[in-house]
Amino acid sequence: MSEAPPAAVLDAFMVPGRRPIALEGGEGRSWRAGDLVMKPAPAGSEWAWLGEHLPRVREDGFRLALPTPSRDDRWVVDGWCAQTWVAGSHPSEPRWLDVLGVGERLHAAMRHLPRPPFVEERTHAYSIGDRVAWGEMDSPVRHGFLARLVALRRDIEAPPQAIHGDLTENVLFAHDTAPAVIDLAVYWRPAGYAGAVVVGDAIRWADADPAPLFDATSHVEAFAQLFVRAAIFRLVTSLVFDRGGIEPFASDVTLAERLVGT
Repeated sequence: MSEAPPAAVLDAFMVPGRRPIALEGGEGRSWRAGDLVMKPAPAGSEWAWLGEHLPRVREDGFRLALPTPSRDDRWVVDGWCAQTWVAGSHPSEPRWLDVLGVGERLHAAMRHLPRPPFVEERTHAYSIGDRVAWGEMDSPVRHGFLARLVALRRDIEAPPQAIHGDLTENVLFAHDTAPAVIDLAVYWRPAGYAGAVVVGDAIRWADADPAPLFDATSHVEAFAQLFVRAAIFRLVTSLVFDRGGIEPFASDVTLAERLVGT
């Protein structure tokens, strides 16, 4: 758990005197103060882009946690950013098909957004995994699973757009209201790639039944190749972080080989 936002930051975002409450998820870095959720900013340019463009996304069957500026219209104050708190939680039983549905509606609503300029500037492990997945850089790490996945990759023609590349744990559900989408991790990729990431995560880390997930994504253009790239993305990111626990990626390789038809 990171340290709580300091008093000066709370004051800048107009929640002075509020005692920050640590929230689950968010890699242990998110805090609620009043009606805001605060966390260390991914980057000033990234949060400013979200602050400018997310309010232009029409909420259609989902709610968005929107970036909130400080009292002097800054998006980032002393390394902290803020977004609106939205009601909801992770369900006791995963709702993967609902997450996929929310993702499709979200990306249809985001289709008009411009290419984010910061995607080329990022150097964190997630950006490395993403670039390796799409053949834009050589992998700085090696593994037998990775070699098998890369061998499956083929060129595809699917239009890129701004997507939320980490929907898996970032859709919250509440009674009698639309699901909420939080913590947008923006990438410039085909919309179906976001769903492929969710499918891989659900099978690999939550032991979900692959059949209904593949049925739900059967209409997605070039889904087999998007799944290959999603598996490479997660595997390379895990290897760069040196998190261990690579064995579950065996299911990614097996399923990817089946989908591609090897």
